[in-house]
Amino acid sequence: MSALLEIPETGLPDASTVPDLLEFLNHVDRSKLSTMSQPELLWGGEAFYEALLQSFEQAEDFIHMQTYVWRDDECGSKVMEGLIQAVKRGVTVRLLIDEMGSYHTEKSFFDPFKEAGGHFSFVNTVQTRRTRFFFNLRNHRKLCLVDGKTGFVGGMNIGNEYAGKSIGPWTDLQMRFTGPILCHLQNSFSEDWLFATKETLNDSRYVPLQDESPAAVPAVMVQSGPDGREPVYLKSFNLVCSAARKRLDIYTPYFVPDPSILVTLQTACARGVRVRMMIPTLNEHQYMVDIGRAYYEPLMDSGVEIYELPGRVHHTKAFRVDDDLVFAGSHNLDVRSYKLNFELSLCFQHRETAEAMDEVFEDLFEQSEKIDPDDFEKRPLARKLKEGGIRLFGPVL
Repeated sequence: MSALLEIPETGLPDASTVPDLLEFLNHVDRSKLSTMSQPELLWGGEAFYEALLQSFEQAEDFIHMQTYVWRDDECGSKVMEGLIQAVKRGVTVRLLIDEMGSYHTEKSFFDPFKEAGGHFSFVNTVQTRRTRFFFNLRNHRKLCLVDGKTGFVGGMNIGNEYAGKSIGPWTDLQMRFTGPILCHLQNSFSEDWLFATKETLNDSRYVPLQDESPAAVPAVMVQSGPDGREPVYLKSFNLVCSAARKRLDIYTPYFVPDPSILVTLQTACARGVRVRMMIPTLNEHQYMVDIGRAYYEPLMDSGVEIYELPGRVHHTKAFRVDDDLVFAGSHNLDVRSYKLNFELSLCFQHRETAEAMDEVFEDLFEQSEKIDPDDFEKRPLARKLKEGGIRLFGPVL
């Protein structure tokens, strides 16, 4: 018996309406083409947690949720209480957490959820007695599915910092949507749940049929991980950048590029594309800022514009291409995301959503400092040595 659900034929978009890029992505191993509603953009933890708790209250059948970090703090406790209340109403709730991502959270924090009847598991545990000592492989996906009718995908975990209550002001993005793509997302969750628990989730209740909207947005689920034979994320990134004709904006909190990523960005500039990259200097992992700076010079020499955002953590993982293309989810632009982590993002073409994202991003560009190549080259030797030295550890950080 297959561990995956059969995807209804109604979930496929009309071939004549599918943009070329999405069709190309559909041929990348493990990327799945479907349709979704226009996503609601949830900026910051407060908006995300409010929408999440609302969906928990409305749940009637099941909630499937996975995340990388879950903190034992005000926000973490509030969201956990929402799940517990759903369980007590008779909703089947499965919660999947990466143990390394949440190593600061005592395991006893999840006991009330399990005692209430919730189904819980860590994934990629470091406990050798569970025979999976994958210390360096992490499940970084952020996904929540409610009744097969509502989905959440993005870059936010569960904790105070994502609501700007810890490290400092925090910009982040989660998307809420409906539509047939939820079937593919359910299969992604089912694969991870099977690995962690050996329980198969292939009941048709998890993919209820949905009415297709005439305004359905063609979209691709980009699911990548170290278990695949193909470098799905690197291929996807290359395709997305190759699709750019006028502009390519990259928003990433961490920048540790593969050589192929550098070439892709340099090639985009050579084609006349305006390439802008935004990286925050306030970061929960400050050493990542120094690593990223070690790659600035060859990019700026090719015409890439690099902006550093001060005083605010910018944790959004998104690419914006031309007028209407969006790639957003959990993928960072670092070694972990394209080699070591299990990641999940969506790529879609929708002008109204793209313009709504641009309003937020352009404001951040105005707050950012554009790096001047000449001034950057004149930085102190000690700083250059520090950046070059820490760059050596980039592949394992």
